[in-house]
Amino acid sequence: MGVVDPVDPRVETAEEVRDRVLEAAERLGAGSLGTTDDCGFAPFGDDTSTAREVAFAKIQARVEGTRLASRALGL
Repeated sequence: MGVVDPVDPRVETAEEVRDRVLEAAERLGAGSLGTTDDCGFAPFGDDTSTAREVAFAKIQARVEGTRLASRALGL
């Protein structure tokens, strides 16, 4: 499921990502979940709508938030 918005310049916190995953797990079950970005970053080489540094920070928040959610779910 998409847990970070690639076109919003604000970087989500790991805790926000965790909370999104935990909310989805309540509805779908933890075994059915995986995390990703809502649409991906810069699908074309000339798309500069998301700075590289912002994209990497969002990916880092996604990875850490997923780790936090996994711990909270006992996985």
